Amino acid sequence: MSSNSKVTAASCCSTLIRLVGLAASASVSKMAWGAESGPFAIKRASLLQRKPGMSHEEFVKHWVEIHAPMARACPGIGRYALTIVKSASTRKDVAPYEIQVDGIAELWFKSQEDFDAYSTSPATKRLRDDGATFIGREIDFITEERVIISL
Repeated sequence: MSSNSKVTAASCCSTLIRLVGLAASASVSKMAWGAESGPFAIKRASLLQRKPGMSHEEFVKHWVEIHAPMARACPGIGRYALTIVKSASTRKDVAPYEIQVDGIAELWFKSQEDFDAYSTSPATKRLRDDGATFIGREIDFITEERVIISL
């Protein structure tokens, strides 16, 4: 084999390694910037504040023990997560929101049809009616999630 053919073989191998690396980084880039939505098409995140006169502990107890189990009867939910706020802080270099949040509810749906089934269900009406007994303020967001790091 001449030295010229060795360089060519090395060049081919190097080119192949670079192409595999580019394909892998393109795949990671798609995932990192939300190009692949995964199993869920719709995510709703809700910031929740307890009713006046209710303690944070009472709010959490009702939410976890009474309200959340009611969601099992609601159609269309692919995932439901409760985030219980333990503490809050602000930055000195950014203006703070003047709100109190006791929890964040996140609901995921695989399709618009699943979201519609959830939204129009009698079980969801019962869930909302119960929410009105302990939630003082709420704001809901339909979100687009872009995963940057996932281990």
